[in-house]
Formats: sequence, structure tokens, C-alpha cells
Amino acid sequence: MQNLSVVSVLERLALVLETKTGNQLAERLGVSPQTISSWKSRESVPYAQCVDVAGEKGVSLDWLLTGEGPMHRGEAGQVERGAAESPREQALLALWRELDEDAQREIQRAAEEKKRLNTLEQRVSELEAVVAAGKRLA
Repeated sequence: MQNLSVVSVLERLALVLETKTGNQLAERLGVSPQTISSWKSRESVPYAQCVDVAGEKGVSLDWLLTGEGPMHRGEAGQVERGAAESPREQALLALWRELDEDAQREIQRAAEEKKRLNTLEQRVSELEAVVAAGKRLA
């Protein structure tokens, strides 16, 4: 797959795969860090890799390759209808659309990180409850 913005595709892959470094990305993709460097120098990312990640993670292949459209499959109809659920969501969407791509990407990463942290906090609470129950039985 030839693409003038290979770095952008790799950034989106890193975002979807929740990696912070090139080495982590390479590991998650099952390739060596040298392979990632080779993709950058050739300005080419294997299309099959992108198709696999898109299918595995439920993201739009169009978004993964171009950065355009909704990130997740199935969001297109909702975005086309402009059907935000509440006035707050409508206001956020209006603000979002006024931002450039870098600012949107930054906000998206922050929101995904917040969601990840909330999930981890919930898991820790559940594990604490299991440990406490185990101590009572002992």
C-alpha cells in the first residue's frame, strides 16, 4: 500500500493498538522494529496488516488508512444523521468539528486514556473485593 502519510497510518495503528513506542507497535504487529523503520523509509505499510488490525479492533479501514471518517465501524450512520444524544454531546461535537486534526487526535488519545484508567480502576476495586473476601474466609 503506497501512502504519502505512512507516519500518520503508523500513529493511528499505535493508537488503536494502545502502544506508546515504535518497539511496542512492532511487537503488537508481530514484526521487528527494523521492519517499522523500513516501512517508513519506503513510505509503504503492508495493506494486509492494516486490514487485519481493522478487523481485529473493529475500526474503519478508511479511517485507519486516511484518518478520515469515523474511527469505528458502524459510526458512519450516526455521524451522517448528526444524531448526538444530548445537548452536551451536540455542543462537544460542534467544538470538536472546529478543531484541527492534531487537536482532535490529542483529545481522542486523552479520552481513550481516561477510559482505560477508569477500566483499570474498576478492575482494581473488583480485585480488592476478592482479596478482602479471601481474607475473611482464611
